[in-house]
Amino acid sequence: MKKLPRILLVLLTLVAFVSVADAKSKKKKEPPKPVGTVIASVSADSITTATGTVSKTYAINQFTEVLVKGQRSTLAALQPGMAVSVTLGSDPTKASRINASDPPVALPAK
Repeated sequence: MKKLPRILLVLLTLVAFVSVADAKSKKKKEPPKPVGTVIASVSADSITTATGTVSKTYAINQFTEVLVKGQRSTLAALQPGMAVSVTLGSDPTKASRINASDPPVALPAK
């Protein structure tokens, strides 16, 4: 008869652990973050891009070609958050072409 309270205590402890673990797994997950490289900022002589937590700044000049959605454009059309692809010339610190489009779409949660 003395074993019965111990068995009940062990069973109650196991049920408590399973309940806590189940409650943690049902927590709302964060929405997926956009993937890809986006424009962080643009100035008259540089563009800063961000890929996740990594940012890079490239010099731009009057010879830098700017495309927005495949059409020739100007620096004024570039906005933070737009998806971007930067093509480098012979100098890896200078952008020879900037190709921007709509903001990237988040990947669906798995």
